[in-house]
Amino acid sequence: MTAARPQELWWPHVREARWFQGKGREGELASVTPLDWLVPPGGPVAVRPELALVTYPDGESELYQLLVSYRDAAPSDDAALVGRLSGQWVGDAPRDAEAMAAVVGVLRVESPPGDAGLAVRVVSPLPDADLTPRWYAGQQSNTNVFLGTEALLKVFRKLEPGENRDIVITRRLRDAGVRDVPGLYGFLEGRLDGVAYDLATLTEQLHEPQDGWRLACDACRTGSDFTVHAAALGHALAAVHRGLSTDETTLRGDTVADQMSVRLDAAAAAAPALGPYVPALRRCFDALRGRSLPVQSVHGDFHLGQTLLTPDGWRIIDFEGEPLKSFAERLAPDSVWRDVAGMTRSIAYATSAHPDPLGAAAQNWLSRTRQAFLGAYCGDQQLLDEDLLSAYEADKAAYEVVYETRNRPDWVQIPLRAIQHVTSLVTPDGGEQSDAHV
Repeated sequence: MTAARPQELWWPHVREARWFQGKGREGELASVTPLDWLVPPGGPVAVRPELALVTYPDGESELYQLLVSYRDAAPSDDAALVGRLSGQWVGDAPRDAEAMAAVVGVLRVESPPGDAGLAVRVVSPLPDADLTPRWYAGQQSNTNVFLGTEALLKVFRKLEPGENRDIVITRRLRDAGVRDVPGLYGFLEGRLDGVAYDLATLTEQLHEPQDGWRLACDACRTGSDFTVHAAALGHALAAVHRGLSTDETTLRGDTVADQMSVRLDAAAAAAPALGPYVPALRRCFDALRGRSLPVQSVHGDFHLGQTLLTPDGWRIIDFEGEPLKSFAERLAPDSVWRDVAGMTRSIAYATSAHPDPLGAAAQNWLSRTRQAFLGAYCGDQQLLDEDLLSAYEADKAAYEVVYETRNRPDWVQIPLRAIQHVTSLVTPDGGEQSDAHV
């Protein structure tokens, strides 16, 4: 494609990208603003971050990062090619191995902000090893590039002002001695109109990682035991929460219930299938009223897809928080039970891989796996808080209905089944039946 303006070139690419969160909405690419050159012109390929502003008729907007490669001559491999602009070949740099090799060379060395605000921050030196780039083609909300077998470059796509949670929390946990998360080598910052954004992070690449979601699905489908792994994940999450507990404070339960109700109203507006369940879900949230709830920094989007099994044990990744939440919501302290509920909901999702998801075998697998996770997480330190867990599971399931409605309509019945279960166990007076946590 040859285009006269960057918007014309990039909009078809952006709206089809997995990381674009505006699917199902009428929007337009209003502007594409270049930052400073990360890899300056003069060689076979130049690279720079460019910030794409997407606007919507309701006045809302979203900012996305395009990491763009420029070439004077056509590339030998056009897999990364997006089109031609102003006589140059323009591409998606993370897919371009030559472009990313040049980027890695720049990221090895600390550099202060330039005129357009780019700065490289080095936390620890990159390994002196083969760091040949390899783009990860899987569907993710950001873009990952493997660097040999030692490091991983994550390019953040949807941008929010200020420090990225993934960088901040990973660094905090490693500094606190928690080894259940990857190590951090450094990160890239940018600035536009006086506002700072984190653009990318360099972390340790985990060796021989096995995706927690796939492992759980395979186990449920074949009827294999997953309780040992579930218990290990419970222990790992408990370690992460202890490492982040230094900022613990409290919130009124009424405040949390109000926040959940506001999210529920927004979710019901976006996903009409939620409508019949709104009154019963709100009663579930009302069980928190009158309480004082401990809150702190948490993962914020914890599920099996955020876990990797390595020869050294389980590792927890991706601390950015739920992508559909606002930046302020993701930064705010929350209850540790949000993360616990995220995992119990994810374990329930894994039953979708079973030939008979609602049958006795799948449901028994779910019950055993869930209890192993909860037992290991709680240990001797705390008792299971059923009201909090129910409220956060309901809050999470409502979010899932919106996500599936927008991205995977065929999967909507999975969270709806959970909502049907939760709401059937909430009595009209706001109480719960005794079998609410089987």
